[in-house]
Amino acid sequence: MLLAPDFSSWRAGGGAPPAPSPVPSYWNSGGFGDRTSSITVTTTATLGAGSIDNLVDGGYGANSTDGCWFNNGQSTREVKFDFGAGVQKIINAFRWSQGTTGNHGTWVFEGSNDDSSYTGIGSSFILGSIGALVAIYQFTNSTAYRYYKLRQTSGITNSGPWLREIEFKIAATGDATSRDAAETGDRTASITTSTTATLGGGTINNILDGVIDLNTTDACFFNSGQSTREVKFDFGSGKIITGFTWLQDTDNSHGTWVLEGSNDDSSYTGVGSSFTLGGLCVETITFSNSTSYRYYKLRQTAGSTSSTPWLIEIEFKLA
Repeated sequence: MLLAPDFSSWRAGGGAPPAPSPVPSYWNSGGFGDRTSSITVTTTATLGAGSIDNLVDGGYGANSTDGCWFNNGQSTREVKFDFGAGVQKIINAFRWSQGTTGNHGTWVFEGSNDDSSYTGIGSSFILGSIGALVAIYQFTNSTAYRYYKLRQTSGITNSGPWLREIEFKIAATGDATSRDAAETGDRTASITTSTTATLGGGTINNILDGVIDLNTTDACFFNSGQSTREVKFDFGSGKIITGFTWLQDTDNSHGTWVLEGSNDDSSYTGVGSSFTLGGLCVETITFSNSTSYRYYKLRQTAGSTSSTPWLIEIEFKLA
């Protein structure tokens, strides 16, 4: 858990406390969902279908309405994201989702405030390199930019995968430090996870380790055909959760589930409506909740589990 900063010395000296630093999160404005009205997306690549702004439309369909695909064999291409006049964002990671495996060569991530001089952010990476259909690329960055660019430095594009969505771990300048360490990253030391489901590989706490990989060290999978199962999260103290993102490597679903909260691990209260767990590689569920609970439970109410997807990660939205 994040500790509150100690401002006592500032009070004693009569000065104002330092302004909180903005903390990037996928839940912040511009991070996920339909952002076509706020982010202008362009590319120097030729597309075989769809439009490039489908990368920020909030849809994950492998079709020309929600996705697009590169023509094969292109090099030195770019994809640019313009957040608009007067808008600067701090981005230190992005999540890339595509319909099938297949990489597009080596790329870099860059930022600019004049769309002329660009600054590299982090190291180069293989775009679409991981076996999963969703991958996370992380960087060190504390500078706010209006423009961000994916720039291909070697290799060629692949026409096989539908390019589904890009989501940014983002903070606007002036955002308060309101994010909690329980949201994303390695939370295995602070959240105790358990399940009544039988796993075919891996351990259930791998969905909290902050790593996107398809193996029993960093992910897990259900045995097929199980019903009325549960996955429980003990946060150790009360948290107000208003959403979560579920990451898996294929689009198979695990039936209908509900999220419930409790402070005694005995009496549970429903949070939001029921939903299909899975069915998408990246699934975001949001709901209204103003009650702090120590325990949260995903409970299966209908249908059965699928053994096909690797269960990669769950990320929480904390109020």
